[in-house]
Amino acid sequence: MLRLVKLFPGRLSASNRLSTDGKKNPVVAVGAEGITGVELLVDAENHIVQFCAITSAEKGTGRQIVEAVVGATPADWLLAVPMDWSGGFWERMARDYPRLQVF
Repeated sequence: MLRLVKLFPGRLSASNRLSTDGKKNPVVAVGAEGITGVELLVDAENHIVQFCAITSAEKGTGRQIVEAVVGATPADWLLAVPMDWSGGFWERMARDYPRLQVF
C-alpha cells in the first residue's frame, strides 16, 4: 500500500502515488480519492514522532499504518497527534495504542 517513501530533514512521507509536479514526492492529500499515505514529523533529538497527515483509500488501512508506526518507534519515544480533525479515528487509535497521545 505505501510503496513510495521519501525522507526529508525531520519528515517522512509515504504514499501509494507520486506527485506529478516533477518532484516525485509521495502524495499525502487527506481525503483525496485513491490516495493512501502518511506524513510524519520526526524530531530525533527530542524522541518525538508526530502524525502530521494520514489518509486511506481503503477501510482499515489507516489502522495498519498507525500500527506499523507504533511498532517501529522505540518505546521511549513520544507518538503524538497534534491536531485531531478525524471525527473519532484518533480517539480509537489512542484507546487501542496507549502510547499515542492526541492533543
